[in-house]
Amino acid sequence: MKHLSMLALGIGLLAAALPASAHHSFQAEYDQSKPLTLVGKLTKVLTENPHGWIYLDAKNAQGKVVNWALEIPAPNVLRRNGYDRSIFETLMTSGEEVTVTAYSAKDGSKHAWAGGLTRADGQTVITLSGIPPQGGGRGGSRGPQ
Repeated sequence: MKHLSMLALGIGLLAAALPASAHHSFQAEYDQSKPLTLVGKLTKVLTENPHGWIYLDAKNAQGKVVNWALEIPAPNVLRRNGYDRSIFETLMTSGEEVTVTAYSAKDGSKHAWAGGLTRADGQTVITLSGIPPQGGGRGGSRGPQ
């Protein structure tokens, strides 16, 4: 019994020493004052917890294709808003060009928080957060949580 108690204590101490996986805040990682509009084709979709990712090939100002990693809400949030992975898969396989509104990362890397995704015909596929309108002003929601 003494050995079992010591083993349990050892495991508990080891677990306490491991770094905790903290959820990052939107304000710490993304710059709400720098909205982006990216036009390109989806190359990959990961719907996972706590956040998913869509990857988009978009041309920069010099015409070079840049792959962006765009963070999206968790799958349950997407489902609650009426969207599922099949929408993204259809867009990927068709090669259709989409427009994504996003907030850029503060560190200048090619990743951002996706705020909305619109198809080439203008149909909004998904609205994820309140992106400030281009040209100033504030969107209707507080931004992603």
